[in-house]
Amino acid sequence: MKQILGIILSLIIILACNLTQAGSFSGISPILTATANARISTVESGIPGGSDILEKDPSMYKVQSGDTVPALAARFRTTETDIESKNAFILQGDYSTTLPARMPLHIDFPTGVDTYQIMHIIPNTYFIYGPSQKDFDVQAFIDHTNGWLKNYIDRSSGNDVSGVQILRATAENYSISPRLLITLLEYQLHALTNPDLPPSFYLGSKETNRKTLGKQLSWAANKLNNGYYGWRNGKQTHFTDISGYSISPDPRDNAASVALIYYFSQFLSGEELEQILSPQGFVTTYASLFGQINPEADNELSIFPDNLQQPELILPLQPGVKWAFTGGPHSGWGTGFPYAAIDFAPPANTAGCDPSPYQAISASDGIISRVEDGLVVIDLDGDGFPQTGWNILYLHLAPDRNLKTGMSIVKGDNLGHPSCLGGNSNGRNIHIARLYNGEWIPADGVIPMNLGGWVASAGEKEYKGILSKENKILKSSNVGEWFSQLLVD
Repeated sequence: MKQILGIILSLIIILACNLTQAGSFSGISPILTATANARISTVESGIPGGSDILEKDPSMYKVQSGDTVPALAARFRTTETDIESKNAFILQGDYSTTLPARMPLHIDFPTGVDTYQIMHIIPNTYFIYGPSQKDFDVQAFIDHTNGWLKNYIDRSSGNDVSGVQILRATAENYSISPRLLITLLEYQLHALTNPDLPPSFYLGSKETNRKTLGKQLSWAANKLNNGYYGWRNGKQTHFTDISGYSISPDPRDNAASVALIYYFSQFLSGEELEQILSPQGFVTTYASLFGQINPEADNELSIFPDNLQQPELILPLQPGVKWAFTGGPHSGWGTGFPYAAIDFAPPANTAGCDPSPYQAISASDGIISRVEDGLVVIDLDGDGFPQTGWNILYLHLAPDRNLKTGMSIVKGDNLGHPSCLGGNSNGRNIHIARLYNGEWIPADGVIPMNLGGWVASAGEKEYKGILSKENKILKSSNVGEWFSQLLVD
């Protein structure tokens, strides 16, 4: 126990100091079934250690945009009923989903747990590929640097893929800010300042099949998302570093900061981990590249409105056909958190990946904000940006018409045919997920995915779960058993 508390206190002490397209490329396939040296000038991050939150009174907490009662109850080790009883406005205002940002809440700090220093490293808006990141030009930024990434070409797959293409695709696929990923590449691999190619592209994974830049970066992005959404949704409130030491972030910490701690803890511990989280670590590199970090960013540009609700969506499946619910809530892209997607498979006489004759259809009106091999993203607010408002992602679609970015789509329009395109899959299916302002929305929880009245619920593990409508229930089955089948009206 002393060792466990030791590493937590060490993190606290450190953080308390001053903490402040060329060609077509669809990115790394989803996985379904060295501190920067003197070339980077030292710039203080300007992030005060949690000063934006009422840390002086452990019973007071200031709501962060996107907070929900169930997630807070999990992080503070209390109950939803207890939080609601001490904060009458929640029930009076019917805040069944996202709470009003900056609203003070009375929440008792967990019994038997010391009040830790808040580890506010970066704002959440710096992490997700959301509104504040949508105008960032990755190519233009990299073109003005002198490091190896600028001219890097990966030929390992038989196709020439540039470093910028890999970076952009990873940011888009995982919906993580390209600025954050650029900082990671500079901090770990000096990609923007050293013209010499590094001896390896190691970003934390020692898997033998992940030696390329793209596969290392996708691994890193996946781990970052696991940390962000595991904390955001209260599903992962503690974890261990590579040495096995337990890390329990302060319940008042923000998701982006926990994501960084979680990612680096997957391959570092002790002094190395402390250095990265210190004022001279990752945040200094970020600030040297993109300027001072604004500690008020999340307050100035809230990710979520109060009480966010999903717009009406229909089942994205051709009517008159019996489909199978093959995948309960699972990762929108990659593995693990966030459990943002569900899967459907069309009827077939034989298993395989050849395109189905049946069609996946649009669940809503909108504009195509992104289209690539096997992937279509529909923007519901009509501005054409996948980083703003509601966007619905469809994966594994073989097109039978020429879909283009900016094209208007009407609810029920054909989007393509279920296949295995766009990622690793052992059978033709359609994968659907939701994002709001660049943040993945879990398929279950306080804003469950609702497709024509069929509401998703998670099971005991990833890909398990149910769809329910009135008194009807479908259980997921990856082989399309009878209890997973639905005749679409």
